[in-house]
Formats: sequence, C-alpha cells, structure tokens
Amino acid sequence: MAPVSFVKDGLPLDLSYRLRQGFDSITVFNVNDHNLYYHRHWAEFIPHNVVSRAGPVRDLAYDPDQRVGQSRAASPLGSLTLDELLAHPDSRIEGWVVLHKGEIVYEQYPGMRDTDNHVWMSSSKTVISLLIGLLEAEGKIDVDRPIETYLPEFAGSAWEGIRIIDIMDMASGLDIAEIYENVVGDRTHWFSKWARLTLGDHEGLGSLTSKGALLGMEKGGHDPGYIFEYSSANSHLLGLLIEQVAGRRLADLFSERVWSQIGAEGDALLGVDDDGYPSMFGFISSRLRDKARYGLLYTPSWNKVSAKKIIPDSLVEKIQDEGRPALYERAREAAGEYWDFSRDPDAICNSRQWDAVYNDGDLYKVGKGGQGLYVSPARDVVVAFFSTGPFEWQDYARAVAKTLAPDLLANSGKKQTGQLYDSIA
Repeated sequence: MAPVSFVKDGLPLDLSYRLRQGFDSITVFNVNDHNLYYHRHWAEFIPHNVVSRAGPVRDLAYDPDQRVGQSRAASPLGSLTLDELLAHPDSRIEGWVVLHKGEIVYEQYPGMRDTDNHVWMSSSKTVISLLIGLLEAEGKIDVDRPIETYLPEFAGSAWEGIRIIDIMDMASGLDIAEIYENVVGDRTHWFSKWARLTLGDHEGLGSLTSKGALLGMEKGGHDPGYIFEYSSANSHLLGLLIEQVAGRRLADLFSERVWSQIGAEGDALLGVDDDGYPSMFGFISSRLRDKARYGLLYTPSWNKVSAKKIIPDSLVEKIQDEGRPALYERAREAAGEYWDFSRDPDAICNSRQWDAVYNDGDLYKVGKGGQGLYVSPARDVVVAFFSTGPFEWQDYARAVAKTLAPDLLANSGKKQTGQLYDSIA
C-alpha cells in the first residue's frame, strides 16, 4: 500500500477518477489504498446531512510540548516514539492532534491537510451516547426501559424487551456481532444486509430498508446484558431512538446542541442511507481539530470552546462509573474480535458506546481504519486522530496522556470505575 504522504495534498487527478468509480460495500470494509480517497471524500459516495457550525471560530492556543512526540508505546511496528510512529510509512496515520488544558500541544498531518474533512467511523458513536445522555437528563428517555417503549414498531421483533442501556453497552444478545463473517462472509446474514444497505448497496435486497433489516435481526446465544458483543446495528437503532424522541433529524439536533456551540472551524457532515435514516454509528466527517474541540467538552477545559457547559459532570461520571466489567471479562474469555482496545489491563469496561473506560476514568473510542478519540477528564487531555490502516493506536493516546500528567492521579483517591454495576452484570 502507498504511504499516506502520497495523498497529503490530494490525489493525482487520474487516480482520483479511478478510485471514485471503485466504491462498493466490500471495498470499504477492507484495508486498501481506495480508502485514502474514500475517508476524505465520504460525502461523494454516501448521502449526507450538514451539521452546521455557527458563530466565530474559537481558536485554540498553540503551545507545543516536545515530550508528546517522545511518548513511547508498543505497536505492531515495534516500540516507537509517537514522532517515529507518525513518520513510519506503514502506520498510515493521517493526522494526530493533542490538547492539554485546552491548548494544542502536538499536531501533525502526515497524510492530510488540516482543512480536510475525514470520516470518524465508529468514534461517531460517542455522539449517540452524548445525545441520549442529554435526553435522559431531561427526563425524555429512561435507559432502563425496553426499546419498544419509544419505538413501538420494534415490539414483536427480536429487539422486544431489550433495555436501552443493554443496547448502549453493546450487550443486546442478538445475532449481530460485527465480525468479518457477518459483514462480508455471509451476505445472507441480517447484519450483512443491514451493513450493505447503509452503504447504498441494494443488490439482491429488493425494497428492503436498513430499518427493515434491523427489524429482521434474530436472537443470539446470550441473554441481553450478559456479554459485550460489538455491533454498529445497536448504534443505528439508538440513532432512530434519538430522532423519534426528539422529533428532529439527528444532524439538526447535533448541530443545535453541540456543533454550533463549540466554535468549530467547519461544518460537519452526517451520512444517511438511501432511505434517509441517520448513520450516526460511523459516518460523521469533520476536520481533526474540530473533532478535538468536541472532545474538550468532556474535560475541565470545555470553556475554551463553548460559552456554556454542554456535558454535565454527572453524565461523564455515568460513563465512567456505570460500566459493567463483567461484560468485558466474558468477551475476553470468548476471545472475540474487537479486543485490541482492551489489551491494556487498565481498561476495565466499556460504557454507553465508549469502547474502553480505564481505571483512572479515561475514555477511548475506536473507529474502523484506525480512527480514535481519547479523553482524559482528570488529566484534561484530548487525543484525536485519523488513519487509514489496519492498526489501532489507543496505547499511544494513553501514553501521551500519562506523559502530560504522569502523577496526577497517584494520590487522588479516585475510585475504580465500573464498580457500581459490576455486581449485577
């Protein structure tokens, strides 16, 4: 594969024409050079809603910290510093930014321009968590109620009786695991049908919609709330829930409640499928610094980008403290896919669409192709990155956070996260 530096300033014209003609639901699930184009031009292939910014840009102060680039972690490419990793042609990291106390302390763009939009993939799911949390705080959603409470058309389906919190925690118990066989191996599987429809691929599916595919999904081998089994289908259903409860398009709600409030440099984009259903499970696109601005909302430096506090401390604490470590442990024992983010023993649970909550309260969300968002509320650190490759980089994000605040939590008395629900999982 070509190094990402090859496309830093855009692809040659003839190559961009060829790649534009090669988009299909199989290609985008694989690691290849096509995605160097797709990830930065998602709206050329997927219909989208604009998530509008508003007001003056909130400029972030720039105060480089040389320690960040010297942060070191183990990786599939060896034990490298962050500077070495970003320079390595096989890392395929396109952009990396670190904020500390609301200031940019590190920023590199090996394979893109700072003004480029790039798809977030599954790090988009954190927005689902946020919007449900805000609606929950307003008394509009009770996450302990079954999904059909708010989406009555799902009564009688395999989803009936499953609590919203179990769907949020990727523990629905349905046969929808996001594994290779279910995505592209067996194209008759309901998850494969759903995934293809979200990408505009209707081949052999007639008039079936992505919502119809959700309704057709079947029970799995576990009860709801028993084991973590990652699936973007869970997140898609939660997007439908948000729209139903709010009575508004997700893009408009996200703009009003979040994106228009953070002094973003550019509009974001939210992909929708051919039937107009929102793809908040993965298809947000934005500039990298704006993704980092969003991450700041979870930290004490939220006021560097917003005039008002958007995310209450109580919601951050729910994410940190109400995860269920037993779900994680059962998944580890099953040796399933999607476990790169849990190899660090400090990662003790997932929670509310975040993939990893660490024992010091740090949060991480991965995205396919090596996208990431790491937030340390206690250290006041945000690490955001875009990539087009086979690897995940949370260990580097965590190393950076520890470099910037190595001893902050040593005597803080911060309780271990996940304790509240561990006994009932």
